[in-house]
Amino acid sequence: MSDTDNKQDTKHEQESKVLSFDKPKRATKPASEKRADASKPKQKITFGWILGMIILILIAISFVAGPAIQGIVGSRSSSSLNFGKYGKEPISYAYGNYFYDQVQNHADQYKGSGQDQTQVLYQIWKGAYDSTVIYNALNQLADKAGIIASDEAVKRAIINSGAYHKDGKFDVETYQKTSEEAKARLEDQIRRSFPSQIVMDDVGSVLSSNAESEFVAAMAESGRTFTYLPVGANLYPNELAVTYALENPQLFATIDLSLISVLDQDLASSVANQIILGTTTFEDAAIQNSLDSFAAGGGVVGRLFYHNITASFTNGDDALTLLSAKDGDVLGPFESQGAWTIWKVNSAAKQADFTDEATLRGIKAYMATNESGLIDPWLDEFANQLAKEAAAEGIDEVALTYDIDLIEVAATPYNVAQSTYMSDLSHTDPTGLLYQAATSTDVARQLYGSDEHTLLDPIKVGSNYLIVQTGSDEEDEGMGSYISMFYDYYSGSQNQQDLTQALYASDAHQNDFLATFFNVVLGQ
Repeated sequence: MSDTDNKQDTKHEQESKVLSFDKPKRATKPASEKRADASKPKQKITFGWILGMIILILIAISFVAGPAIQGIVGSRSSSSLNFGKYGKEPISYAYGNYFYDQVQNHADQYKGSGQDQTQVLYQIWKGAYDSTVIYNALNQLADKAGIIASDEAVKRAIINSGAYHKDGKFDVETYQKTSEEAKARLEDQIRRSFPSQIVMDDVGSVLSSNAESEFVAAMAESGRTFTYLPVGANLYPNELAVTYALENPQLFATIDLSLISVLDQDLASSVANQIILGTTTFEDAAIQNSLDSFAAGGGVVGRLFYHNITASFTNGDDALTLLSAKDGDVLGPFESQGAWTIWKVNSAAKQADFTDEATLRGIKAYMATNESGLIDPWLDEFANQLAKEAAAEGIDEVALTYDIDLIEVAATPYNVAQSTYMSDLSHTDPTGLLYQAATSTDVARQLYGSDEHTLLDPIKVGSNYLIVQTGSDEEDEGMGSYISMFYDYYSGSQNQQDLTQALYASDAHQNDFLATFFNVVLGQ
């Protein structure tokens, strides 16, 4: 062993000696003070005292994570919440445990966020829950493997954590000035996460064979280009779209609306009454009470087709009242999916302008989603017609003749399994339609198994048809070299990702998150 190694070990030993996990000794009082203390009557702990302490604790915690606490403290608050199980172990939220810490950490990330409060709460609690599921699962694996957090390993982790660093290195004075409570808190966090971290590190350190990395590199450096014409509802004839709209005028009536969304029916009724009585304006009520994305703008939604509104109502007859309302009418509250809504009709319903391009696009989009039996046969026939013309005149000429955008896709490897080690069509396809089609193994084989510069038969994807021409096969040696160089790193990260996904999807995971979140955290 070199002198440098000896010096380093000596330094580690000296630093470790500074850290002690022994409980602090209590100072011994003089006998006179002990007698004085003994003569004092013990304070009686009453229910009021306990309640007062709980309130003080919650107030203190609220300074750390206000949004998270607001979501849990209420008529149904509990000292411990169970969100499911992993194996036989509950996935519980309680003061000071891992789940609790994760909620605080996620809440810190959303401080000052302008997002909808309910959405923020969901993201905070869902992120904390997911982290806790993996944490519990990894700890169970560590327990089976006999992995423990030794005092020496914990000391080394504390020193390396940076919590007591000064000028980039461990500082004894900084450590000694830190309160015992803060030291104990950090030690507890590191000690309880140590076994799970060992498991994750071990999984990430497994090396792959040279043959495996060479095989993946060879796939990554070979790609194929494509061009295609998308044939969608936008090409459906305007006159046919107008005919359909005239036969179904109610669907395409347009209304200019504002909206307030709240979770509680009583609050919705109170807000609606205040607006009707004139004690507040609709705009102010929306800003102060509404939970949807329109709140900041005073609830203004804008002009919508009637068919876009109906999904916001649990009872379809409630939506019909908007059609007969006059300018300025305030309607509701109406029950919606998980909320109660109040509507203001800024401009009464009127028939759509069928000469307007945006209106025509909206009609065709509706037909593509809801009337595929009417629109799909026409698109199928038209796509086959274009394919024949492309075979005779060239795909570029067809694009020019019919004013259709010709989509060009850069060279992309054959990545049917969507490996993260290499690119796929999700990165190179500008519209995403070819990528969506290629998720079918048969389509992917057709795209990469056909000869270069082959015009394929129309491919149906969703409500669209694609006329695809394969391009040239190209080599990217730089990508192959890059994969070879970093494959072990990517492989380790992929192993860790695969493990976490497998643990989360395991039958051992009983997921009750949504029920607990909505019924207890939100208190619905």
